[in-house]
Amino acid sequence: MDNKIQSTEQYESTEENLVQDLKKSLEDTINETKSTLDDLEQTVETTINDQSVSDSTKKMVDSIKSDITNSLGEKSKEFINTIETKKAIKNYEEE
Repeated sequence: MDNKIQSTEQYESTEENLVQDLKKSLEDTINETKSTLDDLEQTVETTINDQSVSDSTKKMVDSIKSDITNSLGEKSKEFINTIETKKAIKNYEEE
């Protein structure tokens, strides 16, 4: 019985570490994407002489960055809730 509890605790710890790694990787990817979008905006501003194009690009980049930021929160919560639900089901089944 003691081995089963220890195995479950080890599994949960590994799963939590995996979730944290995935979350960190997602945050890093989003930050890199935002940086790339900032670079794009800067490139357009410095190479295109048409102010309307620069303004339109800035609006699009800001909109995309906002969408990314907003979706991160929603998707992260959804992902974590799914994992917690699976853990609760597994714990219930083990009882």
